[in-house]
Amino acid sequence: MKKSRIIAILAMISTLCVFLTACGSKKASTSDQGTTKTPVKISFWTGLAGPYEKNLNKVITDFNNSQKKYKVVATSQETYDKLNQKVMAAAKSNSLPVLGMASYTSLPDYKNNGFIENLNAMYKGMSASQKKDIYSAFLSGSKIGNSYYSIPFSKSTRVMYVNEDILKKYNLEIPKTWEQMRKDGEVLKEHGIYAYGFDQSFQMEWEGLLHAAGVTPITSTGKVNLSSSKAVTAANFVLDMIKDGTAKSAGSDIYWTNSFVNGKSAFYIGSSAGMTAIKQVAPSSLNWTTAVVPSYEGKSGTEVAGNDIVLFKGASQEQKQGAYAFMKYLLTSKATTKWAMLTGYVPLTKSAVKSKEYQAFLKSNKRAKAAVESLPDSFSTKSFVGYNEYYTDELNAFDSMLTKQTPAKDALTNLAKQAKKIISDNKNN
Repeated sequence: MKKSRIIAILAMISTLCVFLTACGSKKASTSDQGTTKTPVKISFWTGLAGPYEKNLNKVITDFNNSQKKYKVVATSQETYDKLNQKVMAAAKSNSLPVLGMASYTSLPDYKNNGFIENLNAMYKGMSASQKKDIYSAFLSGSKIGNSYYSIPFSKSTRVMYVNEDILKKYNLEIPKTWEQMRKDGEVLKEHGIYAYGFDQSFQMEWEGLLHAAGVTPITSTGKVNLSSSKAVTAANFVLDMIKDGTAKSAGSDIYWTNSFVNGKSAFYIGSSAGMTAIKQVAPSSLNWTTAVVPSYEGKSGTEVAGNDIVLFKGASQEQKQGAYAFMKYLLTSKATTKWAMLTGYVPLTKSAVKSKEYQAFLKSNKRAKAAVESLPDSFSTKSFVGYNEYYTDELNAFDSMLTKQTPAKDALTNLAKQAKKIISDNKNN
């Protein structure tokens, strides 16, 4: 009896083991079929913080919820300088993320150092009409030679912020030309008000003046036009305004934002993305708007700023496919429209600007109009290997003009020499 009971118990255990094994096999099979497979993680480093980081996460959540195959996980490095430093360190230790933000002017250096992937395969998957839909100034900044190395993302143009209360008080209108803005300054300086306020440097406005004058500071073939007569004349135009009291630099304050909202100038030329900061600090009683940057020598030009997204080397094939999917998503009308409305950056595509949703947004947010109205005349500066080194020299040249009163011709001649050396030193890269 005892023996038969033991045999019965063993039989039950055997049956139970077979059942559990079968269940385990079924679960493994389900996983193999992909129904419970963990999404492929796409790590993404950014230089955004505060409300920009928060709003980016909203867009990322939309993508993650739109499919189950990939999960983008963003990590903020707080600032773009810290982001670049982290990328350099991670490249040495082979610990780069899958995706990262980068200024388009950094692309040649990143490519030269072997940090980033060529994105031609992703762009080939886009139709000609899709690529044509992206504003040319953005798309050109994503290319090195005939190849793509990034997608545009957080893009801004330069716009002119206007203090409407000052204009009304002194019976002035929004200037259409730089010459008119200077004339307005002659009226305003008698009342302790500048016409034109700008951030620590006017380097980007100078490049806009050159673009309007038909001059490319450094061409794609490496020709340096930094000290040409038109380049010197454009720099002197602003420097003369500073000398006669119609223009002012933010100096050590870095940004002119606070001075503008406190009525120190009638006009302030800055990034369209800076609108968020102005809204935060402007008193509710201040009446202000935005306008397209005034024309120079009969033409307009506004330099594009902001960041692109790159795919770093070292990603697996699955991660690359996920990165492609995410980047294509960011270029959709839905995603780029939402990002623009949340942040003050501009939509990346013409169709997004024309969409009912964005047009409705512009009707209720009229200050955003100037940025998109500037897009047809926008441009990306020509970048090259060693550009970041050149950019530091460029800022130093303009700082020398502003703080040491170095003549524009001398500062730009020296800058031209430095640029030629940088290009020559990196000629074979």
